[in-house]
Amino acid sequence: MTAGLAAAGGAATVRPAAASTDYLVVVVEQAANQIQRFSNATTDWNGTPGWYWSAPATDTWRLLSDAKRRVTANWDDVLVCCANGSSSTGGRAAMVRESDKAVIWTAVVPGNPHSVERIDGHGAVVTASSKARVFGDAYQSGGGINLFVPSTHGGLPPTSYADSISVGFSGAHGVLWDDANELLLAIGDKELRAYRLVTDAGDIITGLTLVATLTFSGTGHDLQPDYASEDIFYTVGGDATNPDHGVWKTRPVYDAATGTWSFAAPARLHDWYYTKSFSRLPDGTEFWVDAPSAATWWNDTVGFSGRADSVRTGAKFYKARFWSHVLT
Repeated sequence: MTAGLAAAGGAATVRPAAASTDYLVVVVEQAANQIQRFSNATTDWNGTPGWYWSAPATDTWRLLSDAKRRVTANWDDVLVCCANGSSSTGGRAAMVRESDKAVIWTAVVPGNPHSVERIDGHGAVVTASSKARVFGDAYQSGGGINLFVPSTHGGLPPTSYADSISVGFSGAHGVLWDDANELLLAIGDKELRAYRLVTDAGDIITGLTLVATLTFSGTGHDLQPDYASEDIFYTVGGDATNPDHGVWKTRPVYDAATGTWSFAAPARLHDWYYTKSFSRLPDGTEFWVDAPSAATWWNDTVGFSGRADSVRTGAKFYKARFWSHVLT
């Protein structure tokens, strides 16, 4: 579901032509602390969303920060989501079933999780936290990636981060599973990374191996596929003093002769300063959440290329994602 990236040593995935320019977009909205779904065919997003889920009113569930719709074999279609939280124990991650909005799995996550993903075929849930809590409300520099891995295929992940696999990554803000190349992609301070899964004889994940890095100046914020090509997008925050701020595209590249991975030379698409999420729909329409200043991380607007933006009065949108369904 994450992207049709080129498979290692093989031809690029061929995408069917878009059947419609009306797509569903899912957002995390922090004023109501909800996951909400809208159509990209409309600019007025006021009123009741087409689908929504409200996070529980607890400290670990404050400030929803990511949501991605994923298809599972045993749990139907789910929204994997996470929240920064305001608790001394950390934030929260969960899988919410689309059909009945039931929380079928949840766990406290160390630090302030900014992004979440599910690794297809393994059932693992991955989070990225840009900071690590040490005690109470104190913070230390750092952060990292946590993998909550089921002990058996088809099972649910553990609910304690003490049982998860942790990898340090300062300022970790984004994670994305590239199912075509079977790479876990992650972004944080000054780096975009690609990891291969380490598995045991039973194909259970036991760790990660770093196989490629792409360096830049500043903090990487978001990491998403281009649903209209084989590229991936990443965003870098910062003002005019940071030469690498903006929206960039690249892709993982496999060298069959050497058996090594790298990232293609990045190309900047937009010279923007505080972009919190950016992607492209299957028909080529770009969509994004762009914050107005360094001190504000949300907007009441989701931007779309080629048409007027969509606005929800009073909203605090932090991320916008492709729902992966075409409206019929």
